[in-house]
Amino acid sequence: MDNAFLRLESEALEHFVLLELIACACMTDRYVITGHEDNEVSCGTAWPRRTSLTDRLPGAIRRVLSDARSPALVRDLLTAGALRVFVDAGALERRCELIERQWRDQDLLRAFVERQASIPMIRTFFRTTTRATIARLRAELNVAAPTKPRALSRSGMDLLFNAWASLEDIGDLRERYLALHEQCDAQWSLATLFAALDADTRELAPPSSHQESDHV
Repeated sequence: MDNAFLRLESEALEHFVLLELIACACMTDRYVITGHEDNEVSCGTAWPRRTSLTDRLPGAIRRVLSDARSPALVRDLLTAGALRVFVDAGALERRCELIERQWRDQDLLRAFVERQASIPMIRTFFRTTTRATIARLRAELNVAAPTKPRALSRSGMDLLFNAWASLEDIGDLRERYLALHEQCDAQWSLATLFAALDADTRELAPPSSHQESDHV
């Protein structure tokens, strides 16, 4: 999507915006009448002036909208097409995409905690996650911290690596681990799967800076 501004053709929104402009114009008008500008001159100092929305409007618009008679002109201004509401679609899209990624990360983190991922594993794939957040999620999900990863037999390791290889089309390692956990019928925790496969995936994911023992 380009950065074009999209018009929201909504009379209700246009009405609301016009009323807000009138309110802002009236407030600005009262602000000037109270003598703030006179104070600036008498003090002889240049106060930092905050530019309001109405400050950027042409003088005729400010004068009409700040007039006590302006509410009676709302219908006339709207039917004349004087108010049109636009949205910066590009900026809104980028922000929504960021929010979607954050939601996805949160969902994946909850799935990791629920399937007993270790702290080193969580911090490998969710670097900004704190111990406090992990503890809170474990309490919310009523999940105990995983014990020390189990040592798998040679046959178990063979089955595990075969299953891992069959999921190579899943590009996101986090989703790949979750799929592996499901494919193994959840017989091993994510902590055990990560410990067994970490050497194989070390080059694909940044290493954790923390090592845990016993409860992790």
